[in-house]
Amino acid sequence: MTSVSNKTFNVSGYILILKLERRTKLKVGALGELELKPGYYLYVGSAKKGIARICRHFRKNKKLRWHIDYLSLAAEPVLAYLFQEEECDIARELAKSFEGIPHFGSSDCKCKTHLFYSEEFPSFEGAVLKREDCQHKL
Repeated sequence: MTSVSNKTFNVSGYILILKLERRTKLKVGALGELELKPGYYLYVGSAKKGIARICRHFRKNKKLRWHIDYLSLAAEPVLAYLFQEEECDIARELAKSFEGIPHFGSSDCKCKTHLFYSEEFPSFEGAVLKREDCQHKL
């Protein structure tokens, strides 16, 4: 794992890992109410404009704009894996191995979802962004 705190990294897509401690019913904007089980949630997003978008997920005080904003208030963002691949390519790969949460975060593309579930902490190769890497942006 490579931290990006003081490095330049060309990021296109990312996987944000969030930990949910207990079963939760969560209202997610127009998507409606979701019942989520405890475990880890893997959200795939786009970071073409840099890591500021990713750092936003670690903040609790934010306007609820995207599906992930609702989830990141209920579940604790742990870290983000950064990739040069596009978000939809990453989502297609995750769909092969993880349970998807239908329609979450994919309203602007043809993907079935951009949110996946895992009972165990998932590990990927690549650069990592942690909350402490974002302190100056929070």
